[in-house]
Amino acid sequence: MAASGRILVYLKRKGHDHTPTIAKFTQSVLDCFVEDKSINQSEVFVELVDNHLIVTDDKLESRHNSIKIRRPSFCPIHNLRKDDIGALPEDILNRGIDVGAAVILESADNKILLTRRSKSLRTFPGIWVPPGGHVEKDETFIEAGLRELHEETGLKILPSQCVGGNVQILALWESVFPPKLTLGLPKRHHVVVYLYGKLTSDLTSDVLTESIQLQPEEAEACVWLDRKISQDIVARNEEEKSDIDFNQLNLPDMLKGLIIRDEDKKQVTSDVPLRPLFNTSSDTSDGERVSTGTKFALEEWLNKTSKSAAL
Repeated sequence: MAASGRILVYLKRKGHDHTPTIAKFTQSVLDCFVEDKSINQSEVFVELVDNHLIVTDDKLESRHNSIKIRRPSFCPIHNLRKDDIGALPEDILNRGIDVGAAVILESADNKILLTRRSKSLRTFPGIWVPPGGHVEKDETFIEAGLRELHEETGLKILPSQCVGGNVQILALWESVFPPKLTLGLPKRHHVVVYLYGKLTSDLTSDVLTESIQLQPEEAEACVWLDRKISQDIVARNEEEKSDIDFNQLNLPDMLKGLIIRDEDKKQVTSDVPLRPLFNTSSDTSDGERVSTGTKFALEEWLNKTSKSAAL
C-alpha cells in the first residue's frame, strides 16, 4: 500500500492485536471498537507514532486520555455491501484511511470561525467547516491544524496565544466522501482530529478578521458563529429536513463575513446568508451546509465550554 508520505490510520484492538495493523479503506474504524454495530460513538485512545495514527481501545497503549470518536448513522463505509466493495477500483481499495486535523478556533469574544470550502475542491465543495486539512509527515496534530489555519485564512496563531498556552484535542470524526451511498461509492476515508483553542483577551473576532486573507483555492468565504447560532445549528437533525422558523429562533438572515468574489477573486466584506448553514444532509444532494462532522465538533465545543460560558 503506497502511502507516498501520507499519514495513515493503524488499529490495535485490546485482546485481539499484538501490534497495530494498517486500517483498510473499507474498514469502519468505529466498528472495530464496538460490539453493537448500530452504535455510532465510542471512546478510544490516539497517538501519532512514526507517522502512523494509532487508534486503540487499550489504555495501556497510550499516554493520553481517551477521546470520543463518532460517525453518522449513514456513514458509507459502515453501510457498504459486498457488491459495493467489489465495485471499488483498486487504487481506492488500497488507499488506507487518511488523517486530517481541523481547528475549532474560539475568539476572545466567544465566536467560532467557519469557512466555506471552495466549489472547485474535489471533496466536500461548498461545505462549511473549520479550517483544516491533512496531517503531513513529521507533524503533530497541533502543528498540522495551525498550519492549515494559516494557509487557508492567513491567520498565524501560536499555542501560546491560547488560554492555558495550548491547543487541545477535542474529538475524532470518521469522515467519508461522498458522505452518503446515494451520492456514489466512497472515494476518500479519513479520521479527522478536531482541535480546540480559546484565544486570549486581545484576540477578538473583529481584530482577527482584519488579518484574515482567504486562500481562494481552499476557502471562498468565512463567518464567525456565536454560541446561540452554534447551538441552533447543532440542534438540526441531520436525517431530517431543516424546516426552521428564523423569526421563532430569533436568528438574523445575514451574518457579516468575508467572501471571495467570483468575478475577480478579490476578498471583500459582505453579508453572508445564514439559512444555508442550517441545511442538513437530508435537504440537499450535498449542497451548501455545515458538515456533519463540524456539527459534532461544535456540539463538543459547546459541551466543553458550557460551564465557563455560564459564568
